[in-house]
Amino acid sequence: MRRFVKTWSIVLGLTLAVSQLAAGAELTARDKTAIDEANKFVERGNQFVKSGSLPRARAEYQKALKIFPRHLDALYNLAIAFEKLNQKNEAVETYKRYLEIKPADPDVWTQLGVLYDETGKKADAQAAYEKALAVDPKFGRAHNNLGVLLEEQGKLDEAQQHLDAFVQIEEQAGRHNGDAYYSLGCLYLARGQIKNAKSLLQKALDVDPSIPYYNNAMGDTYLAEQQPNLALFHYRKAIEMDGKYALPYSGMGDAYRQLKDTDKAAQSYRKALELRSDYDVVHYKLGLLYEDSNPAEAIKDFEKYLKSGKNPGYQKTATEKLEKLKQANQAQPKQS
Repeated sequence: MRRFVKTWSIVLGLTLAVSQLAAGAELTARDKTAIDEANKFVERGNQFVKSGSLPRARAEYQKALKIFPRHLDALYNLAIAFEKLNQKNEAVETYKRYLEIKPADPDVWTQLGVLYDETGKKADAQAAYEKALAVDPKFGRAHNNLGVLLEEQGKLDEAQQHLDAFVQIEEQAGRHNGDAYYSLGCLYLARGQIKNAKSLLQKALDVDPSIPYYNNAMGDTYLAEQQPNLALFHYRKAIEMDGKYALPYSGMGDAYRQLKDTDKAAQSYRKALELRSDYDVVHYKLGLLYEDSNPAEAIKDFEKYLKSGKNPGYQKTATEKLEKLKQANQAQPKQS
């Protein structure tokens, strides 16, 4: 799971200081009148947010911006409304308009980075997180998101520097941030440092034991230690909290495979695919599961995994196993 930390909070209080609305620009009397008028639409938009009507809120923020295009609260709230309505391109353009007026805002640079990251624009995402940190080197969310991005690129040392910084910033402020512990714990898990991973993930669970992905990650640590029953405990906890969360079902499949319970492993993997049809690495796991007991099924699953092109780290192994299975299948005498 991507370990972004996002804001996603509408600014419900109006920015009453016109100097803030104009980002320091000199205001005319007409501007001040326009701001007062735009504020009314922003407030109406905020009320629609409270009542759960995001399309109507979006329309009110747009009306405010027609009256005063430099209204920062309207721009910020409109961008988040676009995000929540899954209009990501519009959200990006709105955040960019905001940053043209107020470039020294690490929160908005970070939000923009998340959107770039989610839409596959990794270089733009990294640049946005770096700009956030140039504005405020202690902006924790930017450290977290940049660390996660660098981890995905295999730059584990650089990633750890940023994720360590996020934990330190939060603790120095007197906060015990579960997401900070979780992100760093997952990095340690990726590095094979299981003891450190478990310690940090336990801290995350101490903050909030009900978070599904904290439990899922802890399950992964026990799986790495070859303790499948303890792994199953945490995967089940994750599913209790979120029955539509596919990752713990995949983890359960791995745990049952360690326990050599093929039927339950297959059932868990199939459930993961039912919940997330694009979870193609599960086909690789099914290929491993069926490799000895059901070669024909293993061939199908290895082929599905390779066709997806995802999780390339397993492609060489899958290709070799698939070729071996096909050769064995061809060598078998055909029944008359």
